[in-house]
Amino acid sequence: MPPAATWSLSASDWAESVRLDGMDIAQLRCFLAVAEELHFGRAAERLRMTASPVSRIVKDLERELGAELFVRGYHQVELTPAGQELARRVPPLLAEFDRLRSEIRLVAAGERRTVRLGGSHLSPPSVLDAVVECAEKANPGRPVDVTLGPSAELLPAVSRGELDAAVVHLPVDDPAMGTLPLASYRFFVAMRRDDPLAVRPELALADLADRTVVTFPLTLQPLAMQQLRDTLVSRGLRHLRMLAGADSAMLAGQVRRAGDLTFTLAPETGGSARIFDDPAFTVVPLIDGPDFHLGLVWLAGRATDRVVGGLVAAVRDRWSEGELRV
Repeated sequence: MPPAATWSLSASDWAESVRLDGMDIAQLRCFLAVAEELHFGRAAERLRMTASPVSRIVKDLERELGAELFVRGYHQVELTPAGQELARRVPPLLAEFDRLRSEIRLVAAGERRTVRLGGSHLSPPSVLDAVVECAEKANPGRPVDVTLGPSAELLPAVSRGELDAAVVHLPVDDPAMGTLPLASYRFFVAMRRDDPLAVRPELALADLADRTVVTFPLTLQPLAMQQLRDTLVSRGLRHLRMLAGADSAMLAGQVRRAGDLTFTLAPETGGSARIFDDPAFTVVPLIDGPDFHLGLVWLAGRATDRVVGGLVAAVRDRWSEGELRV
């Protein structure tokens, strides 16, 4: 997108007043909140409003559409067929509007445009560092800002246009996303140093069948973690436990206190794997570990943006020989 340094419009000034064939964005957000909660009070809490204006806004929308959207009961509401159809169509419309708002802000920023990258806080530092180098190479003179967090938080930020791209755990199921695999994991089994398996030179998944294996929760990246869990169950692991949060210290604490096993990368990989580089633990190579991948994601529709397009091209060039094994 070409720079337009003299365009000072801020999308946030008009975001909630844009009208689409009689409907405005605020009405659609209110409607969707009620459609998802099926309760005006809960929807109002979610929107940080009171129930009365939410109800009024939805009634105004119904008048403009000439259709009832909800069957209102005393304790809850239900969607009418018209409401079901609108609820199906509104989310992609709001997502596209949020992307547009982000793009307008970028245009307003002109040449001050920052390259905004996201990175999983559990990814190997070497992979994210290499992507940052690609961003700097493709966009000389532009600052590169990196946001760390779970993949499940970074993906919506990419979808909304708040991040140009992110290094996350794969796969993703959003057809609007472009993806490029960067690394496949070579797992080790982490355990207490006094564990009976600690003397083994290597392990297979079959060796873990009767042990409790603790992993990060589905919320880390629901699709990737569910596939990992399904694979482990299909390979004979019967005692899987998921943490409440994606916290490496919690994971190590569970292994230390309960004597459970977990999967990790080699401690020399750095980052979160270093927590097992401690005399209290032993890590043993896993010879038949499950597939688990890390990749770069971006909005495919923004590939023509010179910042995003340049970053993706630079990463493709650096990874021309395929995924790394980490």
